[in-house]
Amino acid sequence: MFKLLSFTNVFTTSIPNPLTGGIVYGPVTGTVATILTLPIDAGRETCGASRESPAVQRWLDLARAGDQAAFGCLVEEHRRSVFKAAVAALGQREDAEDVTQDAFLLAWRKLPGFRGDSTFRTWMLTIVWRKALDRRRSRLLWWKRTVAARDAIDPIELVPTPAAGPEHEAVTRDRAAHVRREIARLSPTLRDTLLLAASGEYTYEEIAAMLGRPLGTIKWRVSEARRIVSARIDT
Repeated sequence: MFKLLSFTNVFTTSIPNPLTGGIVYGPVTGTVATILTLPIDAGRETCGASRESPAVQRWLDLARAGDQAAFGCLVEEHRRSVFKAAVAALGQREDAEDVTQDAFLLAWRKLPGFRGDSTFRTWMLTIVWRKALDRRRSRLLWWKRTVAARDAIDPIELVPTPAAGPEHEAVTRDRAAHVRREIARLSPTLRDTLLLAASGEYTYEEIAAMLGRPLGTIKWRVSEARRIVSARIDT
């Protein structure tokens, strides 16, 4: 079987997850400020056509013919984005790793039926998101755990942190903690969408495919989530 690569270097931090009842340590103001100022088109820019790059298409063709090494190249190409999607849903490294491995294994088994209606990346993101939600429901990770695991990853840390500046320094640590609590209070529907969009890893089209909702709905959810959080912290 092809080798599924280690995810050790995808994230280097290990922080208790506030969305599962833990306490956050370390600098948080940059990521929180980014979420609150997130423009509606903050996701990665869409490449236009959904066609694969030549390298990915070649790996796909070979993998469909049973070439495990070629599928291993697809794993390496997309493992970061797939793993980050699992983290956004689950918030724990071990669970995200397990779900990511399962998603790639399922994709390998189902690859002969992949028709190319979307890119391979979008197809993989859809698979891993569904598996992550299944894991979240079965283990009640999001709401029921009261003690964070040692390998927990704060999904808010998915958000790229810009260079420190006066505008970010203005967001105090107390305010940042308040924002995190309010994000945790959002409905899972709004919170999932906000964290995926704020990560900067996915286009809105990809998020729409992952969540199975129209593009306009995804943009509305991001806007509504930001509005709710901003209103709550300003009261």
